[in-house]
Amino acid sequence: MRKFVPLLLAICLFSTHALAYGPRGHKLVGSIADKRLARNRPVAKKVRKLLDGLTLEQVATLPDNIKGWDGCRGTASTEPVTSKPRINEELRAFWDANQCSKKPSHDVFHYTDVPVTGEEAYADGTIGRDEFDVVQMIPFCIRVLRGEEPETNDRAITKAVAVILLTHYLGDIHQPLHVGAEFFNVDGDAFQPSTGNEGFGDQGGNKLILFTFMDGTLKSAGKLHSYWDGQTVKNAFGDEALDSRSAKRLARRVPAGWELTGDTETWAKQMADEILPVAREARTRLKYDNVEIPTSGHEIKSGDAKERRSADGQFYAIWAADVVRKEVHKGGWRLAALLEEALQ
Repeated sequence: MRKFVPLLLAICLFSTHALAYGPRGHKLVGSIADKRLARNRPVAKKVRKLLDGLTLEQVATLPDNIKGWDGCRGTASTEPVTSKPRINEELRAFWDANQCSKKPSHDVFHYTDVPVTGEEAYADGTIGRDEFDVVQMIPFCIRVLRGEEPETNDRAITKAVAVILLTHYLGDIHQPLHVGAEFFNVDGDAFQPSTGNEGFGDQGGNKLILFTFMDGTLKSAGKLHSYWDGQTVKNAFGDEALDSRSAKRLARRVPAGWELTGDTETWAKQMADEILPVAREARTRLKYDNVEIPTSGHEIKSGDAKERRSADGQFYAIWAADVVRKEVHKGGWRLAALLEEALQ
């Protein structure tokens, strides 16, 4: 596969359509986990029953799909996101309890914004973290599956919804920009924020335009976050028609360093801390320019993130694709292991 990467980059590098670590990336994580769970028939049966026959691959994108119900983004859709009435009804109740106009909103459950400047672990501070961020929501869903949290909880997360959310959130937490964010001071320089000076966040890279090298020239590759959500997946796995084969192969091959320790409730923090150095490198390989600071609020207006010429001679696109291959692989194995532990 590696020898085809340059060709893939030439074909794919400048698409700015955000595929998100779903549909493709999220579905790959779910598909790998499906194939791993097939070896544990009792747990696989419980998962299928909870999901009314749907697979993890099929439900992996539903937490993104329900964003179409949000009136905050314009005209709200009322269309079901799945053909399974019970699943749609339970997702609708979850959405209703966590609408985009409420606090907490289901939007914030997908990420955390740990500052990448400095050496912070998730537990080392409060800036960018939230009571309902992805690091907190993963163990919440685990407790629901274990029966330690009632299905009548305030977040309306039933056991079926918990499986759906975990499938998606395990993809999110293995995407570096869903965990680490850059913060800027009033001069537009990246810095380590503090409680006395929180600075201005980059919304996980959504406020930055990425410029990468192509034929020796820096060219726009779209929003930095969107690039990591979608383009890196395309660069990593090539033709979408090969995804089933890729998932089957990755389900058989043991990913390096995938196993976590301790109770599954601690896994989210372990995964966040593990990927933070990757999130930092995703930024140190870039230099910032034209960062526009707002007169109010806590996020920058815009800015450019330009690829540096790397000391290791590796282009940003190739490095990022390799990261995504490894992270999607680990995400699938960890999702299967988490469900086995929670539903045993």
